Amino acid sequence: MLYNKSRALSLMQENNLEAIIATTHENVTYLTGHVGWAQRVYRQRKSCALLTNNPDAGTDLIMNRADNTYYAAYGGYAENVYSYGGQAYHIGQDNYETENIEFEKYLQLHNSGGENPTLLEALVKALKNRDITSGNIALDEEGCSESLFSALENEFPNCNFFPASGLFLMIRLVKTNEELEILRDAASINENAIQQVFNFVKEGVSENEVAEIWRQAVAKPGGMWHWFHFNSGHRSVFIFPPTEKKLQKGDLFMFDAGLFYKNYNADTGSCGCIGEPTDRIKKEWSAIQDGFLQSLEVVKAGCTGGQIYKALISGIKSKFPEFDAPFAGHTIGLEAREFPFILGEETKHNQKFLPSTSEIPLPVNSVINIEAPIGTFGFGGYQIEYSVIVKENGWEPLIEQKRELKIIE
Repeated sequence: MLYNKSRALSLMQENNLEAIIATTHENVTYLTGHVGWAQRVYRQRKSCALLTNNPDAGTDLIMNRADNTYYAAYGGYAENVYSYGGQAYHIGQDNYETENIEFEKYLQLHNSGGENPTLLEALVKALKNRDITSGNIALDEEGCSESLFSALENEFPNCNFFPASGLFLMIRLVKTNEELEILRDAASINENAIQQVFNFVKEGVSENEVAEIWRQAVAKPGGMWHWFHFNSGHRSVFIFPPTEKKLQKGDLFMFDAGLFYKNYNADTGSCGCIGEPTDRIKKEWSAIQDGFLQSLEVVKAGCTGGQIYKALISGIKSKFPEFDAPFAGHTIGLEAREFPFILGEETKHNQKFLPSTSEIPLPVNSVINIEAPIGTFGFGGYQIEYSVIVKENGWEPLIEQKRELKIIE
């Protein structure tokens, strides 16, 4: 089970909520374990998930019928699944008997979809079957159309519906052991691809050829790539996309690589140079390493993103005074950036269920990326990024990641 049920129920009780309804791809996955494709591709083909404040109850998945095959194949842990969208058009056979468990599940979902023409009808059925007809309900507004919000208010006049995307972010801040395992798997796929990139990089190859190596390595174990910023020479000043530019002797190069696996994200970055680094490169890289390590010393339960940021900036500037950066990394999970989004200067929020400030104490088992990309126009730049799990008295690496300035002979 991916979702942190005890944390969810505690926040629901704190806010006097009868139920919460997830609508975005990430939050539906979180509550149900559903790994689908339809909602990613067809924005109008929504799925929802329902969790009530009953500690003995499981979750409900209200799923677009386009994902029936995926749920039949991959499954999930929803207690009840309501497929909707009307009956799919298949050619039937008299006395057809399913061949295996996958097709048995699919046939059940197929029949359910025929009983529930619309998302609203299926969601109303799920709420009523849970005896939720009054009280406060938190509805994730980010994946919910205004028409659905209004229709639910009309169907349940004794309920108060509140926008709840902030509530889901606060629940998801603390990762479960199951989530950490998937995050480790995603990070391992990325790290393996990075090592293959380092084995391939050399003078004369193009940035696009390097990117192809990363993409192939990510795809083979089932990873899906978000981005691969790879750039060399003067282009390494920041996260430019790869081009046909060929790497030359003396070039700095840097990359930032993001993917998702089973809907969970991995993000990392590193850098290097073609040939022996100059004294300037050695000095600047040494400063970045010092600041990076100094920021890690701050990480433990109760620290804030701003404290990590100040430690990074202070450590690097002591040897590299020109250095400046708007952040020192970010949170990561089902989304590449989760609350409090970035580790940087304080930002203010005015959203229901979210704290008023980004400067919140990071809890045990939150996952963050410490990051320091920096470059100088006309010269080049560096990147270092490392994923860690916040612990009571420190941190532990999500996976083993060796970060150094890679020298390509």
